[in-house]
Amino acid sequence: MKVAARGEFGNGRGQVRAGSVAWLLVTLWPLWTFLSTGPALPRVLWAFGGLAVLSGCWMAIMWRMLSEHDGMPRRWPMAGLVAAALALLPVLGPPWAFIAFIYVITGLAATTGGAGFVAGVLLTIAVTMGVLLAHGLRVWWLVLVILAQAGAVHGMKQMGHLLVRLAAARAQVAQLAVDNERLRFARDLHDTLGHTLTSITIRSQLAARLARTDPDRAAREMGDVEAAARQALDEVRHAVAGYRVPALSEELEKAARELELAGIEVEVSPAGGPIPGAAETLLAWAVREAATNVLRHSGARHCWITLRVDTTWAELEVRDNGPAGLPDGTAGRGNGLTGLAERVAGAGGSLDVGALPEGGYRLYARVPLEAA
Repeated sequence: MKVAARGEFGNGRGQVRAGSVAWLLVTLWPLWTFLSTGPALPRVLWAFGGLAVLSGCWMAIMWRMLSEHDGMPRRWPMAGLVAAALALLPVLGPPWAFIAFIYVITGLAATTGGAGFVAGVLLTIAVTMGVLLAHGLRVWWLVLVILAQAGAVHGMKQMGHLLVRLAAARAQVAQLAVDNERLRFARDLHDTLGHTLTSITIRSQLAARLARTDPDRAAREMGDVEAAARQALDEVRHAVAGYRVPALSEELEKAARELELAGIEVEVSPAGGPIPGAAETLLAWAVREAATNVLRHSGARHCWITLRVDTTWAELEVRDNGPAGLPDGTAGRGNGLTGLAERVAGAGGSLDVGALPEGGYRLYARVPLEAA
């Protein structure tokens, strides 16, 4: 996406550069008028040499101003341009005075700003009008033309800076979108596999213990391990596709089944009313993460899962009586709790986790019923 944005802006630069070269064609008018008078060879060389220097300096200024790095053009091309414009006045005469300000004003806008630009514009007006008055031409309207030219090129310069910032902002937004998608996918993948792999581990350990004393049950447990592995594979595929949405009832049933399999008694208190889809999904993620942590870290013998719902909020509380809970604070959280906190906070809810004074560990999630 960055490359595309740069490419589009680069095409615009090429068009503006071509337009800046086309402006050099305006010099053909004073040159044709000069050549039609039959000048001597030294004056012809003077005219062509001055126009060559002016053209080179003009293109150097435009190319630098419209470069990919948007750098300020160097001052020496501007000095060369001004010197060439002044040197051409005695040769090309009034026709040159009528158009020379176009290049000088544009170059000033590209290389200076603020007081320097204003001073340059005023000096250009003074020199141009002085030359024309010296030839008996009282064209005061040209002052307005020069001022209009100064305002136009200054505005174009500012617009160019805005376009550069816009292109940079677009590239940054694109990068942020990629980073957010990576974070979402990493969070979903962790939440998807964490609980299932924990279940597979526990069932495998149980099957290993039963292999000698109860081979039939061990075989059934290994069959469940295979089914869980297939389910994990399907969930990963769905996560990659972006279609997986956990159901609260399924997560409650799965949590109760896995906890009981690990020898942990479970009491589930269901909500007193329906929970809208977005809030239900968040609570399903919370149940999955809480059950996984109880299985992995708590060493508990009993777990309580309580759901409450009122007119505006849905709440989930998962407590256990284990002797060792997870550390308090964000710094002690793993990827699962960090990802869950981000999900809940993004929906306008809150997540509170920590050890209880009487022992055990508690996870409390509160999400609005209108969760995004």
